[in-house]
Amino acid sequence: MIVLGLIGWAGRGWAHDATACLVVDGVVVGALEQERISRRRYSTAEAAEDAALALLTAHGLSAADVDAVGYAWGAPPEEDVRRLGSPLPGDVAVTADHTEALLPRLAGQLRSREVMYFDHHLCHAAQTYWMNPHHEADVLVLDGSGGNCSTSMYHVRDGEFRLLERHPAKHSLGILYEAAAYYSAMGWNAAGKLMGLASYARPSGRRLMTFDPADGAFGFEPGTGMADRLRSEDGDEIAAVWLRMFEERVFPYSGRSGNVFDYAAFAADVQLTLEELGLALADRLHRLSGSDQLLLSGGVTLNAHMNRRIAESGWYRGVSATVAPHDGGTAVGAAMLAAATLGEPVAPWSGAALPIMLGPAPGQASAEAFASVGGAAEQVEPEKARAEAAEVLAGGGVVAWFDGPAEFGPRALGARSLLADPRRREAVDRINRIKGRAPWRPAALSLTADGFTALGLTPPLDGLSEYMLCAHPVSEEGQRLAPAGVHVDGTTRAQLVPEETAFGQLLTDYAERAEAPPALINTSLNTRGEPMVLHAEQALALMQECEEVDLLVAAPYVVRR
Repeated sequence: MIVLGLIGWAGRGWAHDATACLVVDGVVVGALEQERISRRRYSTAEAAEDAALALLTAHGLSAADVDAVGYAWGAPPEEDVRRLGSPLPGDVAVTADHTEALLPRLAGQLRSREVMYFDHHLCHAAQTYWMNPHHEADVLVLDGSGGNCSTSMYHVRDGEFRLLERHPAKHSLGILYEAAAYYSAMGWNAAGKLMGLASYARPSGRRLMTFDPADGAFGFEPGTGMADRLRSEDGDEIAAVWLRMFEERVFPYSGRSGNVFDYAAFAADVQLTLEELGLALADRLHRLSGSDQLLLSGGVTLNAHMNRRIAESGWYRGVSATVAPHDGGTAVGAAMLAAATLGEPVAPWSGAALPIMLGPAPGQASAEAFASVGGAAEQVEPEKARAEAAEVLAGGGVVAWFDGPAEFGPRALGARSLLADPRRREAVDRINRIKGRAPWRPAALSLTADGFTALGLTPPLDGLSEYMLCAHPVSEEGQRLAPAGVHVDGTTRAQLVPEETAFGQLLTDYAERAEAPPALINTSLNTRGEPMVLHAEQALALMQECEEVDLLVAAPYVVRR
């Protein structure tokens, strides 16, 4: 059975992170964000059709081969829909009324124009369940809002999902955090920036929102009146209420200060509020269920400091997430739910490799793009390409690393990366200039297991560190050895890289030449406002635009400055 999972809607302003997932015979074989093709960040108001077509083509399929389509949002309430009897929490609605909005050009080529619509949070839960190896687990979904809620708690056993508790959008951790980032003069979609800024100040002790794990009740800072103010369940209105409260009670009483560090103490308070909310919600779920394993999903799961505190809290023996906890990942959940609903045998991920490199392989078009460069590009053996990259990195250069199928999700994990030497403080400045990022922003490290040990990081956490979803404290000696990869709070958002992969071998080659730990600064291969590159011509264009990129490696090709 061939199933497409989708998120994204043409012409709808609320739709974002448009993504397609391809499932064949109950196994995820590909997933891709629409922004990688359309080149519009977050692909707002877009369908994921181009992404779907790219996945189908990469696997030798067409729209006519698709047996079912699952969509990661409930069907529009105004439509007449067919309800499927299902043991899943929430209705499974089926309708053909909006297929053109989801697949504008491909709708007429499908075997059936009917689309199966699933609860958004259930899709979050399904993608983290089926992209992990655990047959039984609790699932905590934390996001902005979706399906009229912001937090959902599930228990799953052998593919059977049981909804334990749900909290409304007005208590959204994600909206609080995004509104705080906007108030701090960093704009929308700036949660990552706020997390970085929070490390430059100490929390004052204020808690903007609280949660009692014993009775499942949210509370607010005394005197703010937020409990009465937050009556709407509309995300934009909830954000507006938070912004008005910030202007009344948060120095500098405006979201328009020219100095972002004016908001550092506020950012520290918001970050601590988020961490303690995440801890309390995990505690609550454990009280309701008591499973040994916790799976995380939702956009809030991108907060690496919160994840570490939950993992170290002791509520659960193991805490895991996925490569794509954000809304794009729900396309995976929708596809797997559709397959399971139609009777396809599906099971938690059991592949030898982690479900990370799910994008289409470069293919012949990549070879043609490098051939068009002429003398600047040379075709060499992969080992020689890695050796040259390691030499450039050890010498202080910046390498654009383009390797095989693209990684799924918002993190660069060794397929589309900008790399630099963490021993050199100026490396962060070079990377930030290429990316158009503020100079105070932190850098992340990719390391092998030996790199974790050599730099004195806290041990990797299975299911988090592989996806760069955990902030790891670094020893004093490690901070001395890799100063450019450690933030001002003494942590790094670290990725554990398997040594047997091409990226892991590059880390080893670099370590041998530099006589340093196998660790590199790693950030996504893109410039400011652009999505990560997908195709070779985009990587070539980036190198031509950015003079500080010294070498582009796309084995078997190298392109020199």
